[in-house]
Amino acid sequence: VGLWSLEPKDAVQRNRAKARLDLAQAYYEQGQTAIALQEIAQAQAAEPQWIAVLNLKALVLEKMGQSAMARNSFEEALRLAQRNPSLGSELADLQHNWGLWLCQHGQSALAVTQFQRAMNQPGYALRNKTQLAMSRCFSLAKG
Repeated sequence: VGLWSLEPKDAVQRNRAKARLDLAQAYYEQGQTAIALQEIAQAQAAEPQWIAVLNLKALVLEKMGQSAMARNSFEEALRLAQRNPSLGSELADLQHNWGLWLCQHGQSALAVTQFQRAMNQPGYALRNKTQLAMSRCFSLAKG
């Protein structure tokens, strides 16, 4: 980004973060969590308060067996989301994943609340997926 850039600095930073986040997602899906975490760090450097980055970071950390750090990442993302409650599907994705994490860690009542919040977000296209996750969480809780 130099003197000749036609895009505003914020747009360039967001584009850079998006590219890194997309790479991190691909590495995560391939099970390459260490590389995914490196890409997340780059995305976070470009956009430190983007909840999608923190959401993916939490998923990667959980997959790496670092549950406490994953929880911290989810909680940080939720704190940031409170500043901008009109995030729609981005917030719903966070709430869905946080609900899954809570369910996996034996906190089904809190998980259900997150699933319900996700399904109530405007523009959230994955309501069926969240409904299924909530049903599975109920089943796990019953034992």
